[in-house]
Amino acid sequence: MTGVILAAGRSARMNSSAPKVLLSLNGRPILSYVLKTAKDSKLKRIIIVVGRDHKKVKTAFANESVEFVRQKKPSGTADAVRTCQRRLADNEEILIFCGDTPLLTAGTVRKLVKIHQKKNADATLLTAVLAKPKGYGRILRDNQNQIQAIIEEREAKKQTKKIKEVNAGVYVFRWEKLAPILKKLKPSKTTGEYYLTDVISMMRERGATIASYITPRPSEMFGVNTLADFNRIKKILNQKSAKK
Repeated sequence: MTGVILAAGRSARMNSSAPKVLLSLNGRPILSYVLKTAKDSKLKRIIIVVGRDHKKVKTAFANESVEFVRQKKPSGTADAVRTCQRRLADNEEILIFCGDTPLLTAGTVRKLVKIHQKKNADATLLTAVLAKPKGYGRILRDNQNQIQAIIEEREAKKQTKKIKEVNAGVYVFRWEKLAPILKKLKPSKTTGEYYLTDVISMMRERGATIASYITPRPSEMFGVNTLADFNRIKKILNQKSAKK
């Protein structure tokens, strides 16, 4: 299985000129935490998708056994994955991480992969249940508890916003099932970007098997998007260190 880490995001809301994934968190770049999780998950290959500041990220991780792919234009998460297409074989499976989620553990990733393989799924999602799900994409299930779609909050109706199960942003896909969908995906009417969350409903419509794992530790999905997020995650890491 190949790991794909999405690390092309900028730090516009972090009051920093440095790439977000290179911001120092307890003395280490944020991306180093995610990379360690990927390594501990025993992946065969790791591809890091970089963006405008690709040279800085490549320099910071020059000694790591990883591959870099550049997303030339910030066009969304699905486009970021699509940039890897020349590196991926039809029979390959990929595990997608976000480069700004330093709390994600290898144990959770291995559990997700195990479920994916046991269910012989085409796509498997990591989800979480939050008491206050505001800001996150909601997981829409049918009467048989099967995942139908991920509905982003900006597109969610009032009833959908009451759903507490949310998308954690970690996925396992069969590339041969995902690749054709990425080609047909349409950009968001709001932002013009291509979102990975939109592929789930399209795969489901084509009969794909969609599995999931609800993490019992929702904090693992927390990403660094704002300074408040950064401080919250730093506090959690310090608490973990204090317990050791």
